[in-house]
Amino acid sequence: MNKKISLIIDFDDTLVESNTARDVLREYVPKEYDHIADLYKAKKVNFKNYQELSFKEALKKTSIENMKATSKDKSKIRKGFSDLVEFSLREDINVIVLSSGLNQYIKPVLEDHLKNINVIAADMSVDKYKNVSFDYSKSSNEECSNDWGICKCKTVNSLVESHHLIYIGDGITTDLCASVNCDEIFALNPLYNSLLEKKISVNKFIDFVQIINHITKIKGNNIDT
Repeated sequence: MNKKISLIIDFDDTLVESNTARDVLREYVPKEYDHIADLYKAKKVNFKNYQELSFKEALKKTSIENMKATSKDKSKIRKGFSDLVEFSLREDINVIVLSSGLNQYIKPVLEDHLKNINVIAADMSVDKYKNVSFDYSKSSNEECSNDWGICKCKTVNSLVESHHLIYIGDGITTDLCASVNCDEIFALNPLYNSLLEKKISVNKFIDFVQIINHITKIKGNNIDT
């Protein structure tokens, strides 16, 4: 019996060609965002707080609906993704978009594909009193989520025994942690160079046409359970 292939794809800077979260935030609160980003780079706040603080600032100036529209306007999906989704549907391959970011800017960009893919990311909501809240329950781990919100390793570890996992990402924090537990890795920098330095097998990611061609080749081989 062969293992089912599952693709795990990071969103910002991987599935899309730029960082959509950053693009959206700089549209509404450039100064505030850059200040919070500097705090994160200086390790004065963790990623979870960096993200929450940034989007709370943005929501003082705009709405979630406006952010959704901006994310669609600012994002460019990497070449071949639509073809990959169609290919995966035909070949019974899971496509999982796994992001530490927010559904509120991710799903609008992927709206044409949502019925055929699984998006795992955080959720942001605003109540009638304008209180902003965040939900990380789709992939949460007590140790990891306090710092990162979404725990990518939780999702990977739930699939690793029963699936042939192909990870596609670019980061050296959560992407690095999650990717090393997968069967194959396609990476952009800085993740690509980091894995090379660690002598971990990795392929340089170009676009999703490359992934279709790669899977077409390995589908002929036996992927044992």
